Amino acid sequence: MQKCIIYGGAGFIGSYIAEVLLKNNISVTIFDKKNCSKKNINHIFDNITFVEGDFNNKIDIYESSQGHDYVVHLVSSTLPADSNLNPSYDIESNLLSSLNLFDCCVKHKIKKIIFISSGGTVYGNSVKIPIKETHPTNPLTSYGIIKLTIEKYLGLYNHLYGLDYKILRFANPFGPRQNPKLNQGLIAHMLYRIKNRQPLEIWGDGKNIRDYFSVKDAARAVRLAIEDKSPNRIYNIGSGKGLSVNQVILKFRQILNLNFRVKYVPSRKFDVKRNVLDISLARKCLKWKPIENFNIELENTWKYILDNE
Repeated sequence: MQKCIIYGGAGFIGSYIAEVLLKNNISVTIFDKKNCSKKNINHIFDNITFVEGDFNNKIDIYESSQGHDYVVHLVSSTLPADSNLNPSYDIESNLLSSLNLFDCCVKHKIKKIIFISSGGTVYGNSVKIPIKETHPTNPLTSYGIIKLTIEKYLGLYNHLYGLDYKILRFANPFGPRQNPKLNQGLIAHMLYRIKNRQPLEIWGDGKNIRDYFSVKDAARAVRLAIEDKSPNRIYNIGSGKGLSVNQVILKFRQILNLNFRVKYVPSRKFDVKRNVLDISLARKCLKWKPIENFNIELENTWKYILDNE
């Protein structure tokens, strides 16, 4: 049986990836920080190997990666909204630790590493919509810069050492299990505020456009990337469609029948105006396409927040 370790696997996205891999007869190890919440993986805990450790500790990474065929790299210690406050921390905790992981992958002869990058931040303000993988990359956050730099180093490690890799640039995945208390994940965060009878704070005029898609579709893309034999290294993964913040708010009212107040506040310098990914390459070569219905996933997310948060 093939073996895969997911770094950051106890989180929102990682838990769905683990589910998909298990269903496809891939043995799963989840590596996450000490004393992390295991709520997202309790239902599969008996079917996985769980390893607690420090992603910044070379020994932990060396020992945990040994004996696996595949690596999924999901770890990020920062969020787009706060990464510009301390770029040096972003470098130390994310870039340097990623390079250490790549060293271990080379030493252990890992067959392939799947890196989850950020289609929402690496491109910056778009020149053309939808955004192809060949679009210029001009990130406006340290978070996006580090993601892009990690991508470049994967290319270097492939050139120098033959490390095989695939990069998945996720748009904005959402769904049940996303932590709504974080300042990331617009849909979950806004629903959490509505549940707690707090007004929605919208940065700018609400016309900023993003690409939202189901986390279940995101997880399927990882499984297909593991199997992918094409020469492509980078795939955009999203819905291929754009919704403004105001349109999302309208869906809250129409689909979920919610009532709430909206407060518009000044926009932030790092917020891009439009981000919709071109997913045609993933459709053609990865044989992947989004299949989950947005409205149904929205209802599922709302139910989860009502029941759990």
